[in-house]
Amino acid sequence: MSQQNNALRGIGYMLLAVVVWSAMMVLVRALSAEYTSFQILFIRTAAALLLLTPLIGRSGVRVLKTRRFPMHLMRAIFAYFGMLGLFIGIGEIPLADVVSLSFMQPIFIVILAALLLGEKFGGMRLAATLGGFAGVLILLRPGFSEIGFGAAVVLGGAVSYACSNMCIKKLTSTEGITTTTLWVNILMCPLAGIPAAFYWMPPTSTDLFLLLGVGITGTAGIWFITRAYATADMSSVVPFDFLRLPLVGAAGWLLFNEPTDIWTVVGALVIFSSTYLLARSESRHRV
Repeated sequence: MSQQNNALRGIGYMLLAVVVWSAMMVLVRALSAEYTSFQILFIRTAAALLLLTPLIGRSGVRVLKTRRFPMHLMRAIFAYFGMLGLFIGIGEIPLADVVSLSFMQPIFIVILAALLLGEKFGGMRLAATLGGFAGVLILLRPGFSEIGFGAAVVLGGAVSYACSNMCIKKLTSTEGITTTTLWVNILMCPLAGIPAAFYWMPPTSTDLFLLLGVGITGTAGIWFITRAYATADMSSVVPFDFLRLPLVGAAGWLLFNEPTDIWTVVGALVIFSSTYLLARSESRHRV
């Protein structure tokens, strides 16, 4: 298959990821008024396990065989806090702000790779990092507006997600994608289920359908974005991830009457531009 066809397929997968991830955020925002983030996250993880169960049936329980259980557990803990920070933030601040701040995750990955894995922190990585943090400052405007709890937990969640990705990088040197995907969801279930039990609110039939929708869209988003990166160069598909901002921002305005100011847009543009330049630089280095 030609490189152009691969790029088009990768873009298609990324666009699908954008749609389902945006749908997940809207569902979480709608549910957060009645249910805690613990409960939403638990049902999201349980639904993901149900969707992934056929993988065990097809490959057998041997797919769960691992000699690196502590690393799987560490990855699950980081993924849990990353997703929890995202879900809490969705209930606290406008959706457009959540998306904008979440664009910092690749920048945090670069910083952690340099600190923990000894990867070279060259000029482009440094410029992207400084640009990303400049975008955060534009968006949050410390000193001009209060940096609230919601923004803090979203950024904390992005750092935790970045740590989870560092674990994935270590795990995939010896473990298959199916094994790592199953283990993270298996381990996240009790991590989310135990606190959820203390704040459990019996869902209505309609809300249960929406809660299951969070699990379906969240799992589909991960699958589509993985396929996008596997099919085409990151520099080809990353720009389309920015479509999450207008899509989610419009949904927040239409459905929840959430405002989006110019500082959110400018800050998001600066953060995303830094992420895109970083992706282009990393793609060139891989060639």
